[in-house]
Amino acid sequence: MGNLRFTLLGPPEVHHADQLLLFSTRKEFALLIYLVVEGRIHLRKNLSELFWPESDARHGRAALRIILLHLRHLLGEDAGGDPASHLLITGDTLGLEFTSDIELDLHTLHEACRLSRALTHPALTMPEDAHRSLLDQLQRVTSLIRGGFLEGFSLCDTLAFDDWAGSQRAYWHLCTSDIFDRLSKLQFEAGELAPAIETVNRWLVLAPLHEEAYQRLMLLHFASGDRYAALHTYDVCLARLATDMQVGLTPETVALASRMRAVAPPRRKEGHALHTTPGALSPALLLDGPFLGRTTELRLLITAYHTAQRGQMQVVLLEGEAGIGKTRLAKEFLAWAEREGGDVLQGRAFETGGRLPYQPVIEALRPRIERENAPDDLLSDTWLAELARLLPELGDRYPDLSAPQGDKSVARNRLFEAVARLLQALAKRAPLVLFIDDVQWADTASLNVFHYLARSWSESATPALLLLTLPMGTRGLRPELDEWRASMERTVPLTRLQLDRLTPEDILRLLQALGGAGGKDGGRAADLERFGQWLFAETEGQPFYLMETLKILLERGALASRPSEEGGWTLDVTSALEHETVRRGFFPPSVREVIVARLDRLTPHAFALLVAGAVLGQGTTFERLCQVADLTEEDGLPALDEVLHSGLLNESERAGGSMTAGRYVFAHQKIRAVVYAEAGEARRSIFHRRALEAL
Repeated sequence: MGNLRFTLLGPPEVHHADQLLLFSTRKEFALLIYLVVEGRIHLRKNLSELFWPESDARHGRAALRIILLHLRHLLGEDAGGDPASHLLITGDTLGLEFTSDIELDLHTLHEACRLSRALTHPALTMPEDAHRSLLDQLQRVTSLIRGGFLEGFSLCDTLAFDDWAGSQRAYWHLCTSDIFDRLSKLQFEAGELAPAIETVNRWLVLAPLHEEAYQRLMLLHFASGDRYAALHTYDVCLARLATDMQVGLTPETVALASRMRAVAPPRRKEGHALHTTPGALSPALLLDGPFLGRTTELRLLITAYHTAQRGQMQVVLLEGEAGIGKTRLAKEFLAWAEREGGDVLQGRAFETGGRLPYQPVIEALRPRIERENAPDDLLSDTWLAELARLLPELGDRYPDLSAPQGDKSVARNRLFEAVARLLQALAKRAPLVLFIDDVQWADTASLNVFHYLARSWSESATPALLLLTLPMGTRGLRPELDEWRASMERTVPLTRLQLDRLTPEDILRLLQALGGAGGKDGGRAADLERFGQWLFAETEGQPFYLMETLKILLERGALASRPSEEGGWTLDVTSALEHETVRRGFFPPSVREVIVARLDRLTPHAFALLVAGAVLGQGTTFERLCQVADLTEEDGLPALDEVLHSGLLNESERAGGSMTAGRYVFAHQKIRAVVYAEAGEARRSIFHRRALEAL
């Protein structure tokens, strides 16, 4: 019979007699998963209705019988019924025999949760040996957790199963967070700071929006004497919550960071967190990894700064596909500008309903005004009163401010002039840099402010630089945005920096910076180059895909690391090249989520055109896309414009670089894979039939 082992925390796998089982269909796999997780006997009628809701009773039971035959064969159980069988099958019921040799990682996780809650109850004092035993058990459990419950697995045509999996996923996510929470707390209390930091970093890979985990990591870094790493963790938390959830931090986290800025840590660690943290290289530290592949663009930004410093205001637009590294480049430049004595103001626009008026302008101005001891030194009371329209707290600082003057017809111009005068006053002290991230989501009022500022600065020779980021695919997204961009180009000098993907050489330099250059070991240097080539082929040089791939490899142990004599790490790329994860390939969940979010913005016709492209393959024609998507040319042309402007589909190129008319390819193979998966089984079947007819 053999041992039957289920690992469902992460991409699901089943091993029988130490051999990985390969299932003929996803539904066959899903049925076995459902039986082992539910852990009880089920009526065949209920199972057939769950997995084949579209079939009548007779056809549903027939489909279930066929799957059971396959499972019996896969598990080596004859049709006559083995008394030691894993499957319990009767005429009307079906289940698993748990007295047989069955292992389930969920059982181990559940038992660890129960034990840790019992032993760490506030009313109990845990003996030292029990404390150590619990620590060891929790560490063993965390080594089993490779990801979320059934990560990347679903049944597109069986909604009831996916709903069940979703509720299970939420429950086991809570259990997983509880385990990492308790383990890191026990390690902290035991003074094991380095293992605790590694535990929380793994926790954040699985739950990147868990604010309490960031608080724990801040405390651990501070306790180990690294205030820089603690405050960097705070910045990462702030950015992740603002970007992914459009929310701010809780007062507790803000107060914790304030205390860390005001109080010296127990001892000071020299060097950067990326090179001094003990233990293995942490996936979370890749967020602050080496800055490579953008030397030319950074030099152009520095040149623009020096030009603005001489009184020739500059507007720079950083453009590129989502995840290409626009914000990272901007942050590196802003850090340089601050070191040079520049006055840096930062704001960000969000894709929120209704687009709050002036939101990115307020976000940029408010922290700067709060740092100013006497704003009335910058502006007269008249203009401070106008600025109070955006920043009402100015009325608290200056109760004698009069109400803004003028009717509504002139109120907007007076407000714009107040903002311009404030920034001009600041620029007289030091060169000014105003950075607005994701300007494509800015409301029309904010866009008008930026246009007014650029024109005003140009006329007054203000030493200021306006830096904006804008992803590809915004043309046609908002007509007012297209008109604003064209007007800016006509009115003031505007520099457009287009960011390209990383080259294989850039990726190799990244690996060398993370894990050493290979030294005199020619074999290791060759493996490092081979691994870099694999990464380039897997990610096509897309920085976000690249970093997420590295994080997953580190988190799953496929890419191992060990401390080096120089104080950094040595990456074991030789073993990584032979690891099963690398050899068979995988799809980082965070990459899938980003692509799905872009697909959700498409119209139905545009999505149908992409599905047709995913079915037909790269380099197909518009006529064939319309034929497979069942679109008329009148409907297909706007859909084609939409997917081209979104950056999901590109017009193909010949080897020499000239355009091939009427041939279209996906911007990235992973986009094609996600489109194909999101299409669903029914739509794929219809589109494949049409493709066969078209071909």
